[in-house]
Amino acid sequence: MIGSLMYLVTGTRPDLAYTISFLAHFSSCPTDEHIKAAKHVFRYVNGTRNLGLFYPYTTTNAIDVHVDANFTGCHDTRRSTSCYIVLFNNCCVSCLSKKQFFVAKSTTEGEFVAMSSGTPHIRWLLKGLADLRLHVPIAMHADNTGANFLAANPQINVRTKHIAVDFFITREPLEDNLFALIKVESINNLADICTKILAKPAHQRMVTLLGCR
Repeated sequence: MIGSLMYLVTGTRPDLAYTISFLAHFSSCPTDEHIKAAKHVFRYVNGTRNLGLFYPYTTTNAIDVHVDANFTGCHDTRRSTSCYIVLFNNCCVSCLSKKQFFVAKSTTEGEFVAMSSGTPHIRWLLKGLADLRLHVPIAMHADNTGANFLAANPQINVRTKHIAVDFFITREPLEDNLFALIKVESINNLADICTKILAKPAHQRMVTLLGCR
């Protein structure tokens, strides 16, 4: 059941990314509640079977990367879930929702780690665009002021000095102007759909913003 739903996520249903990522944690030893939840997802898919990604023609190109993290979202391990969603001309072309492999001590740290997961994908996109001889502006959208400041300013203090050096990979490409970092309001952060459960109106709005029609 989880495998077939994962196939939908990698194809045309990025709105299922967080749900399937969460349910996959219990695939080794599912209970009746997990089976019930999986069947609920199938009912949702059945009711939206005509929904899929739509890529309209446009004369201008732009790439937007939305990153987010739900602080201590897992009640068992207290780990956060990182997510990035890549939009090409306002249509989803890539997304990832994955639990972080350590416990973040603050929302800033959790969001900063989420940025570090999206930055290598930006580098990969730039390499592909260079092979095609295309110059496309790239912007990363994040809703955490502290994480944005930490990415743009080389300052280390008591709250941030424990963060592993590996997660500072966002700073160098930002200094090299490979992409722009933009502060976005939490209500407009598209990555929310891949980090937490949303109310129905918010979920439907985010699905539309993903480019699903």
